Amino acid sequence: MEIRYTAQILTYGQFRSIWNLTRPTLSLGFSQAVFYLLPLTNGLWSSGDYDQSLGGASPEMTEKLLYEGKAKKIFLTESEDELLVFYKDDATAFNGAKKGQIESKGQLNNAISSVFFELLETAGVRSHFLKKTGSNTMLVKKLEIIPLEVVVRNIAAGSLSQRLGWPEGRVLDEPIVEFYYKDDALGDPLINNNHIAALKLASPCDLAFLEEEAKKIDRILSAYLLARRVRLVDFKLEFGRHKGQILLGDEISPDTCRFWDAETNKKLDKDRFRQDLGEVTEAYQEIYNRLTCQAVQKYRALVKVRLKDSVLDPQGEAILRSLSSLGLEDFQSIRVGKLIDISVVGENEREVSHKVKKLSDDLLANPNMEKYSFTVEPVK
Repeated sequence: MEIRYTAQILTYGQFRSIWNLTRPTLSLGFSQAVFYLLPLTNGLWSSGDYDQSLGGASPEMTEKLLYEGKAKKIFLTESEDELLVFYKDDATAFNGAKKGQIESKGQLNNAISSVFFELLETAGVRSHFLKKTGSNTMLVKKLEIIPLEVVVRNIAAGSLSQRLGWPEGRVLDEPIVEFYYKDDALGDPLINNNHIAALKLASPCDLAFLEEEAKKIDRILSAYLLARRVRLVDFKLEFGRHKGQILLGDEISPDTCRFWDAETNKKLDKDRFRQDLGEVTEAYQEIYNRLTCQAVQKYRALVKVRLKDSVLDPQGEAILRSLSSLGLEDFQSIRVGKLIDISVVGENEREVSHKVKKLSDDLLANPNMEKYSFTVEPVK
């Protein structure tokens, strides 16, 4: 079915997307909305670019489609060395056995991947990423993909727990690097170095580089995420060749990583879709929010609370009398107090001090009888 307005052609799905976006502001049924919305679509794709809010493409862009995968569409550009990546809302799990859609997933994965690629670039990890060009799109260097998925594991979860019988959440002494043969028809099987050599997928030198680069990326991302109260459980990387160099490719997002909240271990990734946990979009949004906020630091606060000098201290007097009865006459005065040891996170020492002061005022000290002092220092 097609809906036409002058020379503009819309597919039924494209028109349905427009209607869904504007429906909250309209008290109209779909058939009535056709007449209301049709003029709004005129020239919507006239620029030949993506309309980011709809996730669709112009006829011109459709003709340049190079490849469509489970989560992304890849388009040719005017440059032979560059491609346009469009992130979709489509979601799959268990090698395509489970399918669905996650609202705003494409936009969030594009934004999250852009943050990670920029972070890695500043740390000396070269990737295919050039720039984010729209809410769902990024411009990348064209790679000759190495058909290997490089998986780095810091905590037991998923297939690692199933294969080895390890409980989910077991922290590994050292990161484990695994290689999977990138072949959907075979289910992306786990392979070792000998398999890779037999299949001629990568030379021993290239394989060593992939492993070291994956470990380097793990160190960078783990530290960055932990400062934002996220544990990097495991993640998948893909690499490719560009003008003789091996570059990081694909994406780094909740689709390809397992992210857990550092305090509660709440899952903030595609496992919420795999395991029907709900709040999938909210989890992706939470990761983006944490990536774009200022990093938090862990601090230790010591709060000392004691009675005001004008208030009698029965406990202190009792201790003093006991000491005197033991013949220890050198002690002239004793005031009893409390020492409260607190672990707290915050963006800086000033913010943490404000939190500790408020806690002391509201809960730890009685303002009528007690006074307090505190120190704050970062945990190394």
